[in-house]
Amino acid sequence: MSTTTTPDRATGALDLAELGRDAELAAVVRVAAAVTGVPCATLNLLDACEQHQLVPHGFAGCSSPAEESLCAGMTAEGPRVRVYADLSAVPRWADNPWVDGRRASVRAYASAPLLVDGLVVGTLCVFGSAPHAFPADAGDRLADLAGVVVALFQRSRQARQLAVLAAARAADRDQAQAAAAHAARSEAFTRALLEALPVGVVAADADGRITLFNRLGRQWHGLPEDSASQVAGAELTEDVVERFGLSAPDGRRLTLAEVPLARVYAEGRVRDAHMAIDLPGRPLRVVRASGTRVRDDAGRPTGAVVAMMDVTAQVELEARLREAALHDALTGLPNRALLLDRMAQALRVQDREGLPAAVLFCDLDGFKQVNDTLGHAAGDAALVRMAAALTSVVRPGDTVARIGGDEFVVLCPGTATEAAARRLADRLSAVLASPADGGPALRSSTGLALSRAGDTPDTLLSRADAAMYAVKRSRR
Repeated sequence: MSTTTTPDRATGALDLAELGRDAELAAVVRVAAAVTGVPCATLNLLDACEQHQLVPHGFAGCSSPAEESLCAGMTAEGPRVRVYADLSAVPRWADNPWVDGRRASVRAYASAPLLVDGLVVGTLCVFGSAPHAFPADAGDRLADLAGVVVALFQRSRQARQLAVLAAARAADRDQAQAAAAHAARSEAFTRALLEALPVGVVAADADGRITLFNRLGRQWHGLPEDSASQVAGAELTEDVVERFGLSAPDGRRLTLAEVPLARVYAEGRVRDAHMAIDLPGRPLRVVRASGTRVRDDAGRPTGAVVAMMDVTAQVELEARLREAALHDALTGLPNRALLLDRMAQALRVQDREGLPAAVLFCDLDGFKQVNDTLGHAAGDAALVRMAAALTSVVRPGDTVARIGGDEFVVLCPGTATEAAARRLADRLSAVLASPADGGPALRSSTGLALSRAGDTPDTLLSRADAAMYAVKRSRR
């Protein structure tokens, strides 16, 4: 079911000129662009005939017929959040004037509806002229900020009603008192909104002194719940970096110039900068920060604002996926992909220093019989014991890998002679014959190959494989 709007109940109840000058709405629009990672954002107000772009960020803004509006077309199909990485690839919207170049060339696009008294009055919209992979939670963050915008609309409407009442009474003193009270409520309301935002926000003035550090931001940085007034006026210095444990995700302490807020002052804008907060007694928190300079109507810089999102879980998941992609699930050893990469490194060392690498290709004898007679659990246990035995006889810089089934490979970089490699093979045979865990003896058919000039990882591994099969045939 579509939701419709009427001028009298929607935009007609709002003063567009006043909203267009609202600094708080402009701040929310800037935060929307920052948290979604696109350059442009605006509030679109819709009436029966036109779309009005209020407080545009990153572009000039204008009014246009509602029939051409992306936001009007989408909200007519239902008031919900929409996120598109590339509108030109969506047949429904590819020939819209804002997409096909008649008015603009919008590619990345996301919007959340603005509902006032149950009616859609417009959207909070972000966009860019290039395709963009939005963060997975971009729609949720945009919907949160749309709720902030609606609250500001309602406050503006209440303020207008208060002004009309004051004018009717024609009492200057009462008007002044009402205005002062409203200003105090406005300040408190704005602070409450920022405190409730689901992202960390820090802002500073033109001189780099902190003017705002919201509740979530203070919590992440280890500050007490009631410390907002203590933070105000603080300067961004090296002491702040140490106090809050500001680091790179790999644990390296940041320099002051690398802190996202400081980068905004130097570069004008920061997008998707990863930073870690490493405080004693607390788990490492990784955040993604985006920010921009704030300017007044004359274009003069008045400060900077940075929004931060907690991406710790996402970073940990990516690390686990990388680990799983390069290691064998049963034994935890490197898999074929990681082995080939390390073999390529060893061959580069040979080209540079002249020291060959040794490769031992090991096939666990009798593995099929173990699986067939004792079951796959026993087979898995044998593979794990084989991995432990191999690992116990190699040097710290060597690599033991499982490349499939019962096939293991040992890579020994910088092994100068075949005799040294054969001594390693003999140690392996001895350990398999008398396992340290006291379990049944194991035996491996082991083929040996030394790297040569012009080898690739595949040719070296193929020679070791052939040597292993020669050993296995000689035992039959």
